[in-house]
Amino acid sequence: MEGLVKIGPWGGRGGDPRDDIAAAGVAPHRLESVAIRAQGAVDAISFTYAGVDGAPRKAGPFSQRRQKMFPFCRCFGNQVKFGATEFVKEICGTYGPFGGHACVVLSLTFVTNAGKHGPFGEPTHGTPFRVPVQDGGRVVGFFGSSGSLLDAVGVYVHP
Repeated sequence: MEGLVKIGPWGGRGGDPRDDIAAAGVAPHRLESVAIRAQGAVDAISFTYAGVDGAPRKAGPFSQRRQKMFPFCRCFGNQVKFGATEFVKEICGTYGPFGGHACVVLSLTFVTNAGKHGPFGEPTHGTPFRVPVQDGGRVVGFFGSSGSLLDAVGVYVHP
């Protein structure tokens, strides 16, 4: 995974670690889409990316709740498909307590060279975080931890 930088994660310490990119063993080159299910907090996140070998790959969903509640449903509440020349140059959001959870990801927003997608979830509560990518870099994937909700999220950046 030479050349990639992991930044984060933000959120809580609960849930099981999720890093589908490290497990795949092929570095991502371009983020193609992100799917998010959010109702008050972020329930689940899934994404597709093109590897450096050009092959498309899917990661997620990051959420045990999503897998248990909707095992056969392939749809998410919100799906963002990035254009051929579009790239994610910033991710921001909030994290904090929700329901019986001490700290989870409450909202996510994706800023690209073509505009803004989101917010998904509840951006008016919690602690804000922001990850601007510098010097022509781009967000190419995610890692974090999840239980019944998305506990924490971090980003892979391609410089």
